[in-house]
Amino acid sequence: MQGRQPHPHTTTPISEVILPKRGKKRGSYSCGRCGVPKKGHVCNFPKNLNPIDNPSPNPNSSLLASPPSVVRPQPPPPLPQRHVLPQLRRALSFDDVDVNDSPGSDDEGDFSDLDNESDRVGSGSGIGTLPSSCLWEVFKRLPPPALLSSARVCKGWLESSRRIWKSAVELRLRVPVNAQIGLVGSVLKKCPGLVKLSLRMESDIDATMLACIAFSCPKLDSMEILMCNTSVNRITGDELGRFVAEKRSLTNLKMEGCSNLGGFTLCSTSLSTLSLSDLYCHAKMVFNCPNLKDVSLDFSHQENDTTDLTLMVDGLGRSCPRLQNIHIASIHLTHAVVLALAAANLRGLRMLSLVLGSEITDASVAAIASSYSSLELLDLSGSSISDSGIGMICNIFPETLSKLLLALCPNITSSGIQFAAAQLPNLELMDCGMTISDPDLDNPTTQENNDLQLQRTPNSKQHLIYQKLIIKHTCLKKLSLWGCSGLDALYLNCPELKDLNLNSCTNLNPERLLLQCPNLEYVHALGCQDALVGTLKNQVCTDFMGVEDHSHCKRLPDGSKRIKVPDLFSPQPTDKKTKRISKRCCTVLVN
Repeated sequence: MQGRQPHPHTTTPISEVILPKRGKKRGSYSCGRCGVPKKGHVCNFPKNLNPIDNPSPNPNSSLLASPPSVVRPQPPPPLPQRHVLPQLRRALSFDDVDVNDSPGSDDEGDFSDLDNESDRVGSGSGIGTLPSSCLWEVFKRLPPPALLSSARVCKGWLESSRRIWKSAVELRLRVPVNAQIGLVGSVLKKCPGLVKLSLRMESDIDATMLACIAFSCPKLDSMEILMCNTSVNRITGDELGRFVAEKRSLTNLKMEGCSNLGGFTLCSTSLSTLSLSDLYCHAKMVFNCPNLKDVSLDFSHQENDTTDLTLMVDGLGRSCPRLQNIHIASIHLTHAVVLALAAANLRGLRMLSLVLGSEITDASVAAIASSYSSLELLDLSGSSISDSGIGMICNIFPETLSKLLLALCPNITSSGIQFAAAQLPNLELMDCGMTISDPDLDNPTTQENNDLQLQRTPNSKQHLIYQKLIIKHTCLKKLSLWGCSGLDALYLNCPELKDLNLNSCTNLNPERLLLQCPNLEYVHALGCQDALVGTLKNQVCTDFMGVEDHSHCKRLPDGSKRIKVPDLFSPQPTDKKTKRISKRCCTVLVN
């Protein structure tokens, strides 16, 4: 008996026999008797038994403490349940992202354990979890700054934000003043599949920004650069031409503030829409874009602009045969430019807009009508055409023209407008702003002498100043008469009209105004007299629409005349459903 050796397990704590050995944790967060974490744990060891502390060297006491039927605790909870606890996950392994600082990355850190949270993600506080599909819908509606901030909450939100950035196909970004190029680069790097990009520049832009966009967006299809009043576009024509030539997937390009382009050459087989504004003094403008369909060129209003528009239009017609929409705004538009455009013979042209060309006359209208007979939109605002030109327009485009814009045309009278409305049955939009106007009435210094001038004015001139406009159309939806200070009476019978612009119609008589437009939604009356505004509200803001009289008719015994019979004496059943009276909602805008 003296040679008996103690059992090998008598000197080992019971917790080491039953439970696997774990590394030392920070602080005393484990049970001192069984080694199981204290949180949510109820120990099964007796309080007077602590095998971990002060183990007995006596073999007899060791043997008494080891029977499994007495002191063996319940098996610990399964390990997978302990590893799924969301409160044990902390998003502290990646760097914070600040859009105002130098470019950062939300991809740093260890994300090997994020696959276990692909179905449900939480904030890391243990309060609750959110399905990934719901979180995806929420993140899709966040602006870029909020999405960057949400990535710093937890690993689950970080992963979801990363997927949102990678799946983004459209991005609208405002670049603040004195922003570094790294700000835009850090955001674009997160969107490798970006297709549509819109930048609102509050700071200056140069070729460095174009290079950053070209490198970060290999699949870019549409790009828009908008400039603020304080920002300057320093991109030159050669830099823009190089960018367009390298981006073979680019189909839509819009850029403002192009005063520093100078001469440029655009060569692209994919570009279909091009819009450039604030153009100034371009010695060479070459468009080698065979698939270009929509072009918009806005030139500056400076008198010393030396751009040769005739040469530009001639080259545009020869190198872009698929053009459908053309918009050119310049005070240097002449009849020669219109002749060059007519000689191009663009068979697919559907929309033509030549704005601010004071030298465009009725002869220019004849040239346009002889070459393009299928126009759907014609904009000759700011031209010198007269009622004769409107007559030619109505004779050539009676079935196709749906939008006619003739604002700022002083030679047009109310007779020409009425003739256009009567001869163009498919017309949906008409803009005649500042056409029926009197410059003397617009001058505040002559308002006091209107009565004296009226007595001395011949009858023919009075007829031109105080004009009456009567329009009856079944398809017209939008009518603009802004600035028509010479308009004295207005009668409209347009059942489909929804928008009416009467801003600055200072001479319109409220007693000679009649609107029969049941679907009218908006009436603009900025700068009008208070009496006219009150008349508009009384006519268009009525509570109920007029209801047809559905009384039954009956002939007299001799069959001579039909009379209306009240429903009380009607032989038809009384339970017939009556039509509901629909309310008309219209807004009069005076601010």
